[in-house]
Amino acid sequence: MHIDDAITPADLAPQINRVLALAADKVRSIDRIWDVSQGAPVVTVDGQYASRGWTEWTEGFQYGCALLVF
Repeated sequence: MHIDDAITPADLAPQINRVLALAADKVRSIDRIWDVSQGAPVVTVDGQYASRGWTEWTEGFQYGCALLVF
């Protein structure tokens, strides 16, 4: 690993903004399509989110991601 001490937080702003924009799109998409009465959208089955009984503890991530992104 090479540590570049010349990099500043401002240098990373474009990449950070891109990551946050992608995350915001995903959060909005899940909010639009997911029925919260089905539990937490944690696993995928045939490319679609699904829940399982053992995933209910992860429901907080759905809301936590939105709080972090927005």
